[in-house]
Amino acid sequence: MTILKIDQDRLHALVMSEPLVVAGKCYGDPGSARLKGILRFIKRCARHATVHEKSDIRVFSLMSDDSGIDSLRSQHATAFQFGVTARGSIESLVVEVREDDSAFVWHSVPPELTKIIEAGIVYRLVQKVESFGVKGTTVPVPKVVEDTVSQFWLNYFVDLREALTAYKDSMARTSKCHLVREAWADKNRLWFVTKPEYRLRKALANYLYAFLRHDEIDLREEQNVDDSHPVDIKVVWRMENRTAIIEVKWIGKSIDIKTRKITANYSDARARKGARQLAQYLEGHKQQASKEDTRGHLVVFDCRRKGLKPSATGVDTKKGLHFQSREIKFNPKFHKTRGDFDEPIRMFMEPVCLT
Repeated sequence: MTILKIDQDRLHALVMSEPLVVAGKCYGDPGSARLKGILRFIKRCARHATVHEKSDIRVFSLMSDDSGIDSLRSQHATAFQFGVTARGSIESLVVEVREDDSAFVWHSVPPELTKIIEAGIVYRLVQKVESFGVKGTTVPVPKVVEDTVSQFWLNYFVDLREALTAYKDSMARTSKCHLVREAWADKNRLWFVTKPEYRLRKALANYLYAFLRHDEIDLREEQNVDDSHPVDIKVVWRMENRTAIIEVKWIGKSIDIKTRKITANYSDARARKGARQLAQYLEGHKQQASKEDTRGHLVVFDCRRKGLKPSATGVDTKKGLHFQSREIKFNPKFHKTRGDFDEPIRMFMEPVCLT
């Protein structure tokens, strides 16, 4: 289970300027109740949908009894259905939460309603910045939970991304896991053995199973996402409507250590092919499980070394770490154009450098 990193100073600032307190001062108990209703809505909606860096969300509760609002609502809004109206990754969303906790999604906001909204209670998420507006006064939300887009739309994809990053830094970089060590053809980690995919995938799957709460997930290797496409690792959260698809690729060279012949030589193009393949998987999975919130992750194990001949048994620092900071250029950039495609993670695997 991951442990969220809390900034204590910002937590103190949040408590001192708690939006609930402000809402109570401005509107009394009804104000506190309405803000709690907004928070309940967000918590429930987050079971079915996720947010990202470009999400633009407004959830408001009107404190005015203007009789014309009902007419505007019938023209511009429809009842919100959890798991249907918003699922997957949210791009833009405007929702009204009423006194009885019923919610309406506004497809457009007429100008005459804007001032009424601003005079009520409003939650906003714009480009990873969260705030509450209470009677026209903005109450910023300090970033207490680090490395999250939102501190209210929390979801397990955050934990998975953290797990993958931790594996990259603590395990893959120096090949600490015994399964990863078995993927190398030599003790100095210059070449992979022929067909190392199984060991790399198994090592990552074992780590994720230990890192994530295994009592809340099903984690399986080589699962079909449709009738013809197998995926390397699939993670399903039992209590949430969420699935993660992980595609594992490797780039660099593998060798037959006895014959000293290169058996595979993969460049950046293989990673780009993996990205396209994952995008196709996501589309196929969407057809099979349209109501699931599914996210794709591409993991690339990078064992590239510069200028090594098959006869080499060692490498210096300059050649061994030549590709350490050379990121892969993806085109198209599916992680930019698709809300369900996480930014790829390249795991550079350091050799043992002799000089």
